[in-house]
Amino acid sequence: MRWTTEEIVQCGSRLGGRRAIAAEIYLPGKTYLEGVKVEKAGRVGFADLEGLDFACLLMFTMSSRHRVMPPEFRKKYFPIVTEKELESYRDTDCVDPNRKMAEFSPTREAPRHLRLLYQELLPHNLDPRYRDRLRERLERREMMLRRRHLHIPEFYVGSVLATTVADKHAPNKKNRFVGICIERNNEGLWSNFTLRNVIDQTAVEVNFELYNPTLLSIEVLLLEKRLDRNLLYLRDAPLSESRFPFDLAPVPHEKDAPVPINDKKVKLLPRPWHFQWHLHGYRGIDLKSMYSHLTTEELNQIEKKVDLIDRYDLMKMYRSRITPAEENTVMGEVGRHHTELLRHMDFLKGHWRNGSASNSSSDPP
Repeated sequence: MRWTTEEIVQCGSRLGGRRAIAAEIYLPGKTYLEGVKVEKAGRVGFADLEGLDFACLLMFTMSSRHRVMPPEFRKKYFPIVTEKELESYRDTDCVDPNRKMAEFSPTREAPRHLRLLYQELLPHNLDPRYRDRLRERLERREMMLRRRHLHIPEFYVGSVLATTVADKHAPNKKNRFVGICIERNNEGLWSNFTLRNVIDQTAVEVNFELYNPTLLSIEVLLLEKRLDRNLLYLRDAPLSESRFPFDLAPVPHEKDAPVPINDKKVKLLPRPWHFQWHLHGYRGIDLKSMYSHLTTEELNQIEKKVDLIDRYDLMKMYRSRITPAEENTVMGEVGRHHTELLRHMDFLKGHWRNGSASNSSSDPP
């Protein structure tokens, strides 16, 4: 069978697909054609490459330079360091004693009020394989622009909030819900929080997206913290722990005063529970009421959980927390957006005052 050079290249492009075939043909000792990779070749008909007469096996390699797979998908892992290698590394002098160390300028700490006010603007996915710093900057810009239309106050898990959401099926086109914040997930533009309250002897939980355009207002009725990062164990507690009146008057809080911490211990109901609360170190649960419902095997599980070495893993802590230097960099950018937001609010206030003054002067006497 005799093929020309163009026919072989066209055949390779059809079988291999667009931008997915190898670069060259390899015959013994020489490179002849582009577009098709030949693993084995029989005989060549013409030396001037006007046509080829051969029996060969074509190999089309699929490749992509844009996709990078993590090591666990490629089954490539770093070799385990033995104790001998570690001891030899410790014995060697890695740093020249005569070498001068570089001097670093001290980094300024980010303002505390910005860190408390913009908790969700800090990077939440710290895995370097999946981080995209450009996307994070665009998200922070979008969140600050949305804050021009919605005032998001400072609140924590344990605070009592009143939220108003646009609802076209409601009589006033609005729906207001009051409850205690039992969970807050700071995930950038997808940040959300959950409120819990008791209505007609039934516990109701509503999850709100923090930057949802249908969210009209967020009002803090009681600003306080709890001992735990979430209060999900209230699902297995008496309903009185989650009951708050809808006409609750806001409790005033001074601007520069520290946020009070409520160290109340919650007693759990008898089993069954929604979760194994005894294995996760909740400090807001009454231990006596919880241990009274546990067996000896479960108490032994608690002792094994305490002996885990995860709390001594410094690299795990480093990978799961944002560094102070990066936090200061992010908060510096947020500080610039914060000043722009204040200028925008001042502009709106001045525009509203001028508009009200002009309307009052135009009214007939």
